[in-house]
Amino acid sequence: MGLGAQQKYLLENEKMRAEVDLAQGALLGLQSKVTGWNVVEDEKAACSFEANVKLANGNFFVINAASQCRPEVTIQGDKLTFVWNGLNVGDQQLDATFTGTITMTPDGLVYGGKVVNKSDAIIEQLAWPFLGEVSIPADTERMLLQYMNYTKFNTEELYPREAGKGWCNFPEHSFALINNGKQGLYLSSMDHKLDEYVRCEYETVPTPAYASFIGTATSKQGNGERRLMRTRLRAARMLYVQAHSDRDLVPFIMTPYVGTWHNGVDIYKKWRATWFVSPHRAEWLNRVNSWQQLQINSSETNINFKIKDLNKYIDECKKWGVDAIQLTGWTKGGQDRGLPSHDLDPRLGTVEEFKKQIADANKKGVKILLFTKFTWADLTTDYHEQYLSNIAWNAQGDTCIHPGYNYNTYTQLEGVNTRRFGIFCMMDKSLRKKLHEEFQKCLDLGAPGMVYDENQHHAGTMLCFNPNHGHKVPGFNYQGADLLGREFYEMCQKSNPDFLMTGEGPYDLQAQYYSTYTRADYNHEPVLRYIDSEVPIACAVIDHNDKNHVNMCAALKYSMSYEVRNFKGSLNEFPRVMAYGQLVDKLRKRYSDYLWNAEFLDILGAKVTGDNIRYTVFRNGKTGKKAVVAYNVDTQKAHTATVSIDNSNASLVIVSPEKQSPSKFNGQVEIGPQSMVVVMEK
Repeated sequence: MGLGAQQKYLLENEKMRAEVDLAQGALLGLQSKVTGWNVVEDEKAACSFEANVKLANGNFFVINAASQCRPEVTIQGDKLTFVWNGLNVGDQQLDATFTGTITMTPDGLVYGGKVVNKSDAIIEQLAWPFLGEVSIPADTERMLLQYMNYTKFNTEELYPREAGKGWCNFPEHSFALINNGKQGLYLSSMDHKLDEYVRCEYETVPTPAYASFIGTATSKQGNGERRLMRTRLRAARMLYVQAHSDRDLVPFIMTPYVGTWHNGVDIYKKWRATWFVSPHRAEWLNRVNSWQQLQINSSETNINFKIKDLNKYIDECKKWGVDAIQLTGWTKGGQDRGLPSHDLDPRLGTVEEFKKQIADANKKGVKILLFTKFTWADLTTDYHEQYLSNIAWNAQGDTCIHPGYNYNTYTQLEGVNTRRFGIFCMMDKSLRKKLHEEFQKCLDLGAPGMVYDENQHHAGTMLCFNPNHGHKVPGFNYQGADLLGREFYEMCQKSNPDFLMTGEGPYDLQAQYYSTYTRADYNHEPVLRYIDSEVPIACAVIDHNDKNHVNMCAALKYSMSYEVRNFKGSLNEFPRVMAYGQLVDKLRKRYSDYLWNAEFLDILGAKVTGDNIRYTVFRNGKTGKKAVVAYNVDTQKAHTATVSIDNSNASLVIVSPEKQSPSKFNGQVEIGPQSMVVVMEK
């Protein structure tokens, strides 16, 4: 049969098969060969591409493959190339070409291509791939969309939730998993250079049979109404291909996997290993360490202490074995005011006083980590006008504004005098040069590090349409943030290679220059730690007897960041949690080959049962032997845990913060409220 008569083409690898319609480029079928799950099974719902086009006269159209002439098709083994020459938009045909490729690789099904726009229109958004449905496997209780955000999973329910629309952002969120806990579909843009903003969107829509079924006596049984709804999925590429320009598409991959979310993340880890470069890190981070966050001043002039009094807190850190202070609010105006100035607020003391305190702290073994922020300009300052040209514009040409934060006083809590922020376009090279000067002030203070607050987002300003910034319109703000991070890192290498650059909940791509500070519940899924056992992560401990968070930090290889009274108090106000944290860190130091300088496996490699018991597994990098950290999150009652290590014939020993010398472990242990044990292969 000739290509002209052939309507379908089968692509497959060892794990999956895909059936593609040659007439329109629609994905007719997608199946896991391992489990038999037909991810896409209804050919009637099949979709090809969809695009949003704005004509020169301002009229807006949504087009798709069904409204176009049949594309030219080329088949080269496992690669299909579709070429749509001349796009039909309304009653005219644009001088524009979309070339879409679909390739089956050993790793999965990859969509790519190119848009060449010789017309006066703007091709704003292109959905490629576009799955007309993602079916629900028969044995599914819940179907989830999960993606990494702020070091952990953000989870949205796709089933049995009856309606909804949502998305995640690539490459910011690295990957997404659509899964039921037993199997799933891995999705990712293979774009570690942040060349393209892709919004991976899902939408739940009713099928034709839904209207006649809804509201009947049995329609809710067995999630019947939901089963007559269809979940559509698209990779919405925010291209904005301007008139008389072209754009290559980044590869977008889909592949099914079997097992828990770990198996899906392993796909990302394999690809990550081909490009990720770990940064130089100071030697003290190789050892167990703990932090304190401490606010010296807020935006409403709530000065908690002066620079000359910092030594009191340094001595407390020394007393409690805390290695670093994240000092918040030291800049002009206090926390979240005066941005992006990184001058010392003169009301707190002199620069020379500050330098001396930093140096004295360092001699005592306490690192002063400077709270910083480079993402926006405080529009209430008398110097903000020098940054107005650097603020991002939206598609309408309006400046992008952050609503600001409210602190302390009634007038600000009521929003009367809230300080608004202009959101920076990080693609603006002239802005980054100004920010280099502000960052250099931190380096000149002699501080051993910083914590860059809110570095992981831009208040929803993904794109900048300001034509005066020297970037393509629009510029991708996250690409600019990546450039800034790399430029900061290069500045550190010249000034102080051991300077610790930490960010607040950075996305994984930023781990090539930033370490991580985060806040998380003890029951979160530690995705970033599973991806990277070595990246430094500090996590807030905020309650007076918050032993569950201390135990969580031990179980996840997080440094504890003690934050008394929302980081306004003294460590001496935290006697119970400080004493317990000291014991836990002493244990981690004693068994660091098992609990710190070890590979993090999350829950893989062991079986632990028991009410209110959480656990994780580490593998000793020197011996390959495993350790299991098990802790009881019940705040009132003790619970029994049964612990076994997979495929192990080794003798097991048990230790705890209170009993650190090893004793023989016989398989079960009673764990007290908010307490933990460690079981190790001997």
